[in-house]
Amino acid sequence: MELRQLRAFVEIAEAGSITAAAKLLRLTQPALSRQIKALEEELDVALLERGAHSISLTPAGQILKSESIKLLRFSEAMVAKVQAEASGEPLRVAYAPSLAGEFIASAIERFTQLHPRVRVSLSDRSSAEMQDGLAAGKFDLILAVPCPGDAVRWMPLRDYGWELLMPANHPLAPREVVSPADLDGQKLLLLEKEGYPDYWNRVTRYFKDRGLQAKIAGEFDGRESLSAAVEAGMGIALVAQAGRRGRQQNDRSVLKPLEEEPARTVVAAGTVSDRDCPPRVLAFIEELKRAAAEL
Repeated sequence: MELRQLRAFVEIAEAGSITAAAKLLRLTQPALSRQIKALEEELDVALLERGAHSISLTPAGQILKSESIKLLRFSEAMVAKVQAEASGEPLRVAYAPSLAGEFIASAIERFTQLHPRVRVSLSDRSSAEMQDGLAAGKFDLILAVPCPGDAVRWMPLRDYGWELLMPANHPLAPREVVSPADLDGQKLLLLEKEGYPDYWNRVTRYFKDRGLQAKIAGEFDGRESLSAAVEAGMGIALVAQAGRRGRQQNDRSVLKPLEEEPARTVVAAGTVSDRDCPPRVLAFIEELKRAAAEL
């Protein structure tokens, strides 16, 4: 038997006729019929019951179809593994720079030294985009705030406190520590609710629980655009606390500690829960843990 014969047989079984399968396979009907006839002769069994305008599978044909599908899938997986070994296995990672930007570069540097044949690609995405992409198979791993549900397997990496980001010339800038009362009535800048629901809920609950009024002056699609708006004097923002590596100093904005913080933010590595985690993904997660612990 040849794989091309098995592919042709499965196509006929699923299409319901040799004519329809021949069109899909871009073969003539006589050529396809000869392939199946040769297969029946080699196995010495009838695989198809041929009617005037359609075919059906014999019991032997049903078994061959089931086993052929398994064999063809195995063959495709084997080819993919061989090709991956030749070109390097991909490791597709989606992350939020505001959460994982401080340690992901160190993790990649060490990982690629240990696994030179793995090609790491990064995508900057919102929380919602990461989860959708993971479910669709676009990403092998996401770095995000864990969300409830069974679809994602989460492995915590580190947690973050909060700071207040404000323009350098803001009236609160001279304060050593900012109290909740200081935030009442301030112009507040936020990461957009659709892309960052956990962030939005934590910050708005912080104000609501303390009876604080805030004027939402803008929503932004990422930490970079949020910071730019703060530097432009549009308002203040609550942001994840930066470690010593990620703390950037400039003369346009300042970070101040909060007397009372929202609930701490956990960043975790997420993989699809209903599939085994490939060794390269597990190895990369270990490097992420080491890099996060060094902050």
